[in-house]
Amino acid sequence: MISRADAQSFDGVAADYDRLAELAGDDRAGEWLSAVLPVAGRRALDLGCGAGRHSVTLAERFEEVDAIDLSGPMIKLARGRRPRPNITYREADLHEIEGAGRYDLVLSVLALHHVPDLHAALAHIKALVAPGGRAVLMDMYPSRRVALPRRLLRSVLPLRWRLHGLAMQALMLNLVRRGPSAAWEIYRLSTGAWLNHLESDRFFSREELDTICRSLFPGCELRSWGGPRAVAVVWDATDPA
Repeated sequence: MISRADAQSFDGVAADYDRLAELAGDDRAGEWLSAVLPVAGRRALDLGCGAGRHSVTLAERFEEVDAIDLSGPMIKLARGRRPRPNITYREADLHEIEGAGRYDLVLSVLALHHVPDLHAALAHIKALVAPGGRAVLMDMYPSRRVALPRRLLRSVLPLRWRLHGLAMQALMLNLVRRGPSAAWEIYRLSTGAWLNHLESDRFFSREELDTICRSLFPGCELRSWGGPRAVAVVWDATDPA
């Protein structure tokens, strides 16, 4: 049986993950980001940049962009598919990023639920934001209210079966909406190694996020960005001037 550490790694699914995002054609995160990103700035940091989809958006607004990810294959993919002269892609953990107050923007999209210690990660992120800068931290959390039929289904069926069932539903819908070729490719990519990854995800609760953010980021806003479970922390660091 695959270990959780191996399942959580993006090393073996980098190309599949990027292709799924391309096939989905639903960049709610990117659309929402356009409204909350500063118009321009000097330095930006993309934490958990993946294949660089949001890094290129930052590169259009900032003079320098540091884009980091734990996965070497992801970084290699980003360098090959989305190079920009003002983006530096680097394989690194977020705690390896140094420079207190270095960045005018720190962005994290769907990366925080992978960190082992949410409080420590957020505290480090806070230290990286320059006075007058902004942090935009986007992720998901489990639903607090689950209908009775779904609760019963969860008690009977293992998570992997439920995820596979959702992929089957998507296959049926995509056969009509997207055609057989695209529908089958989405299904194939969704039920391979990526299914191991989804099964191993461990999300923080909304309560945990609220508690930590209220203590670390005074005056922050928690906003919905793409559904009832999609939450973004938007925090502007105080400019002493």
